[in-house]
Order: sequence, then structure tokens, then C-alpha cells
Amino acid sequence: MSKITVLAILGPTAAGKTEVALSMAEEYGYEILSCDSRQIYRHMGIGTAKPSLEEMGRVRHHLIDILDPSKPYSAFAFAEDALRIIREAHKIGKKILICGGTGLYYDILVNGGGSSLDEADLDLRDRMLEEARECGSASLHDRLRGVDPEAAEKIHPNDLQRVLRALDVYYRTGRPLSSLRKDRLPPEDIDFRAVVISLPREELYGRINRRVDVMVGRGLWSEFTNLREMGYTEASPGMACVGYRELFGVEKGEMGLEQAAELIKRNTRRYAKRQMTWFRNRAPGALIDVSDYYMSARSIIDLTQNEGLRTR
Repeated sequence: MSKITVLAILGPTAAGKTEVALSMAEEYGYEILSCDSRQIYRHMGIGTAKPSLEEMGRVRHHLIDILDPSKPYSAFAFAEDALRIIREAHKIGKKILICGGTGLYYDILVNGGGSSLDEADLDLRDRMLEEARECGSASLHDRLRGVDPEAAEKIHPNDLQRVLRALDVYYRTGRPLSSLRKDRLPPEDIDFRAVVISLPREELYGRINRRVDVMVGRGLWSEFTNLREMGYTEASPGMACVGYRELFGVEKGEMGLEQAAELIKRNTRRYAKRQMTWFRNRAPGALIDVSDYYMSARSIIDLTQNEGLRTR
């Protein structure tokens, strides 16, 4: 039985993935499956740089606007949803093109979760370390006991690093570390092939800065206040995204919108840097600098025919 071939356009935020994916989808009849941990949330179009309504009208998109910002969504939930979409599309003769920059989502989709255990969400760890400094490491151990009692039983409350790792894995994947070790099987019926697009760092950072300016000009603050009026808070998973969490400082009077915009730019640049490091080290595929490469849909298709691009 032949495998389902699924192409993926991966890369850091603001590198131009959407444009490339749309070109490919229109020319070769793909539907696009978003691999983005922020675009899953409704009411958050500006700050997450979602494809426009016009773009989504041209090509069918999956896994965009599927949850309210109050709902958590794990990498494992993404993998389950994505596999269902890929297999159902294949049954009716449709082709799926993955497009996005959330490396953990792609990793668990392709590898079944095993290789994700050594990654870390640095921002999340910083926030948990701050909690440990303020409340003591025992508070984090109590939290771990609530989500992964098996791991908590094996880790001493004073072993902060192991507590942090277990909590980090749970919050990134939505599943306990203890259960992840038992479930590492990749989907054997799908052949994933990835192209990672990039730009020189200064050019990418310039694009990020300009994108944030555009977001502010399009009404990012109004989008944020609308979300607040709907009842979403700092504790809402969607509001923890870069581009929204910084605006709570404006709401509290701690900074102005211009200062918050600079903070969003800085945090987005840091995120993009981590994305590129991850993709270079963890995503098998062609790494393409789109600043000096003719990125046509045909050229992408040609690249993905290379046997060396197979994920497995």
C-alpha cells in the first residue's frame, strides 16, 4: 500500500510562508493545513497574522479559528486533528499542504511525540522560575502532582530542574511526561516532506518590525480590548500569545502602546530566532533562503521530490 505524501512549508514567523503556500495551493490544488499554535484561536486575526478572508476564500484552510481563546490546545490534539484531516482528504482525492512555524506541532505530528521531550519553552520556564522564587519550589511540585502524579511521585519537591522539565512537557504537549515515554510511534501511512524557508537575520527582523507596525495600524489594540470585553484574561491560553500578553501592561497603565509595540517586536524576534534554531536542527528538509532563491510553486515541488527530504 502506497503512503500518503504530505508536503510541508515550515519556517519562522514573517518569513513569507503564507505567500509560498498559497501559490502552491492554487497552482497544484492543495488544501492548506495550518501548523500554528496561535491561529487556532478565534477573534485574534490581527495579532496572529492569519491569512485574510480573501486568501482563505481562494484556498480551503484547516485548523484556523477552531477554538475560543479560553480553551487550551495541545500539540497532541493538533497531531490527532491533522492526521484525521490528512487521511479524510486522501480518501476523497484531496491533497494537503502543511504551512506553519510551530515546530513542536510538526514534530509530534511526524514523530509521534518521542523526540519532543528534550525541547523546552523558554518563556514558560522563565515564568515558572519566577513563581518558584516568589512561592517556593514546593508550589510547582504541588502543581505537578495535579497534572502528572506518577512523575511527581518520582521527583523530589526540591529537585526544581526536574519539576520544571515535567511541567514544561505537560504544558507544551497537553500530556504527562510519564505517558509520553510510552507513546512514540509515528504515523506509518504518511510520507512527510518538508521545505524550511528562511531569510537573513537582519532582513527577517526588519520584516517582523514592519509587520508589528502594520498590526498596530490595523487595530491591534482594539482587537485586544474586544477580547477583554468578551471576558478573556491573562490566564486565557490565547491571551498568552506574543502580541497580546504585552498589551496587558498598557491596560494596567504600566506602559504606552508604542512601548508595548517595541516589546512585541523584541519578543517576536526572539521567538523567530528560536524557531530557526529548531528548524535547522530538528526538521529534515531543504533549507531555502528565499531572499536569493526563485521560490516558485514548481521549484518547491521539485525540491520535495528529493529522496533526502523524507522525514523518515
